[in-house]
Amino acid sequence: MALDGGINFVDTSDSYNEGRSESMIGNYLTNSRRRNNVVLATKYRSAVGSGVNDIGASRYHIVRAVEESLRRLRTDRIDLLYCHSWDEETPIEETLRAVDDLIHQGKVVYAGASNFPAWVLAKSLWASDVRNLYRFEAIQSVFNILQPGLGREMIPFAADHELAVIPYSPLASGMLTGQHGNSGKPIGGSKFGARDDSKGGGLKSRYFNKATFNATTELIAISEKHRQPAIRLALQWVSEFPGVTAPIFGARKIEHVKGVLEAWSELAPSEVMAEVRALADEFETQAPMSYPPKSGQAMGTLPLSTSIK
Repeated sequence: MALDGGINFVDTSDSYNEGRSESMIGNYLTNSRRRNNVVLATKYRSAVGSGVNDIGASRYHIVRAVEESLRRLRTDRIDLLYCHSWDEETPIEETLRAVDDLIHQGKVVYAGASNFPAWVLAKSLWASDVRNLYRFEAIQSVFNILQPGLGREMIPFAADHELAVIPYSPLASGMLTGQHGNSGKPIGGSKFGARDDSKGGGLKSRYFNKATFNATTELIAISEKHRQPAIRLALQWVSEFPGVTAPIFGARKIEHVKGVLEAWSELAPSEVMAEVRALADEFETQAPMSYPPKSGQAMGTLPLSTSIK
């Protein structure tokens, strides 16, 4: 449904569903024409096993991870390979040299960084420059009306250095659709209920608070007043933010893809988006978010991308 709807950018990771996400995508993209019409992104660094080398951004782990991803994806190259988060135990130059070798071998086309602090990204670009290594060409992190921190420093930095910005969770994991209300109890079967918040940093601790409930209520009010889907307003706010390349949305069901495609079939008028931007600006002023995230913690118009987990 995503590809038939015009989406041509698919994002996954070797850690999603213990690698089964990659296998599922690979089985579908076996046809060479279908594969060549898709920009395929995946990631390394997150734990994929219990062994000491089954995690991280070391040369040893990256090379093994890419070989396994290529096997599961049933393809000869990864179009965009992200480091899923900064590995503070591995020198950034070791990570860059390993990816540089993989690019020279034709197994990877472009490299990206996900959930990186700005200073680490700056350090990596400097290392690539002085060591003549392929650099990170794209960044990915959480960015939405309720989590606007990326727009303060990282997006302007990326624009200045000509990096693509691929924000995830533009709908705040469904929060901005209003489906969770303001009771503090997630609807059954949602990611909010599935993610473990016992150690902090989960979706409930990120979004379930008075400020986000109030902002979501105001967004729904704007949506209803102008008869514009809340999904459209939330997506459009991210996509029109200066410096953003393409937001990606997470889909676990056919209905998720269908809902986004229907909402994104047209754009909300500029006067409506002016109200949405005013709401977002007011929220950021009253409830500033922390950024960057701790190490290892997740944080244009069309095209959109889908992240399949």
